[in-house]
Amino acid sequence: MRRKVLTTGLGLGLASLGALAALQGADMTEARADVGDNQPAASATPPVSAAPTTSVTPAVVAASGCKLKGTQAGRKGVQLYDAPVGGRVIAAFTGALVPMTLSEIPLEPGQARAKLSTSAGSPALRIDGYVSAADVTVFSLRDLPVVASHVWITSGHRVKIVSATADTLRTELTIGGSENQAVRASGPCEAYSLQPGPTSPMEVPGNARGYMTKKSTMDLFDRANGSVVFSLKMIEGSGQLFWSTESKTGFVHIQSRSDISIDAWARWSDLEALKKGEMRDQYIAPSTALAGAKLGLDKPPPIVKAVKDIPVRARRDEKEKPVGVVEAGTELYLMETVVGWTNILPVSLGMTPPDDGGFWIPSTEAPK
Repeated sequence: MRRKVLTTGLGLGLASLGALAALQGADMTEARADVGDNQPAASATPPVSAAPTTSVTPAVVAASGCKLKGTQAGRKGVQLYDAPVGGRVIAAFTGALVPMTLSEIPLEPGQARAKLSTSAGSPALRIDGYVSAADVTVFSLRDLPVVASHVWITSGHRVKIVSATADTLRTELTIGGSENQAVRASGPCEAYSLQPGPTSPMEVPGNARGYMTKKSTMDLFDRANGSVVFSLKMIEGSGQLFWSTESKTGFVHIQSRSDISIDAWARWSDLEALKKGEMRDQYIAPSTALAGAKLGLDKPPPIVKAVKDIPVRARRDEKEKPVGVVEAGTELYLMETVVGWTNILPVSLGMTPPDDGGFWIPSTEAPK
C-alpha cells in the first residue's frame, strides 16, 4: 500500500521531491564496450534478477577485498538493494554528488551486486546497500599495462570492472574514436578509485616530429620490422596523434598519451607526417570533472546536525534490520514524523528512498 505523506507543521513531505529544481550536471553514463581483437572475449553472465518486494537473507558471494572510495554523481535512477542477489530496493540515486565506498565486489560482477555505502570517511547519511558494479563509475589511478611495455590504459580515465580476484581488479576501457574497440588490464586495489586522480602530461622533446594515423586500422610492432603486438582500429575519418624522434628501415618509433598510452613501432606507410613545427610541447591527458546535478526543495525544512550515530531503517518498525546509520556530525533534513518515527533526507539530496519506504529514525533520537 502506498504510504500517505504526513508533515509536522512544515507543509513538506517526500512528495515535494517531485518539485526538485532542474538538474544541472554531467551525465555519468558509460558507452557500451566491446572486446577488441587483441583481448579475450568477455564471459557471458546472466543479469541480476529483478528484486522481489520482500527482503531476503543476503546470499554468500565470492568477492574481492578491494575497497574503492570517492565522491561522484550517483547515476540518476540507479537503485540500491538490501542484498547482493534479489532483495528489495532501499534507495535510489538522483544525480547529485554522493560520497561512496564500493566493496565486496563479486569475482564475476555480472553474477551479483557489490556492496556500496554512501560514506567515504566524512560524516554522512550512510546507507549500506548493494548495486551492480557497472552502475558505479571507476577511475584508473595509474597506467595499467594492456600489452607489456607497449600499450597501457592511461591513469585518470573511466574504466569498467569486468572481473576481480581477492586483491586485484580487471577493468576495460573503450578507446575514444575507435570502432568500439575495448582494451583490458589488471591492477591492484590501490590502482583504482571512485574519483579521478591527477593526470600526468607527456613531455615531448623539442626535436620530435608529429604523426597522424593515415588508415583506420594500424598495426603496432614491438620493434622495427618486428612482431605485431596490437592493432588499432579507428572510425573512418578519425585518427590518433603521435610523436617520434626515431625511424628505421620503413618504421617509426611512435609514442602517445590519451585514454590509452602507446610506445611502439609503426610502418612509415601507415602514418602521415605533420609539417615541422606542427607539434605541441606536451600532451596533456584529458581529465574528467565530477559535476553532479544541483538539486533543491521548493520549501526546504530547517537543517539539523546529528550529535551521535543513529541507526536508519527502511520501515517504521523496530524489528526491521537497519539499512544504514546517520553518522555523528551529519547534516540532514527532518521531513516528517509519523507515530514515533521521523523520516530524514541527506542535505545533498543525492539519494531518496522508494515510494513505499523511507529513511526512518526513532523520533526520540531525531536531532534538535
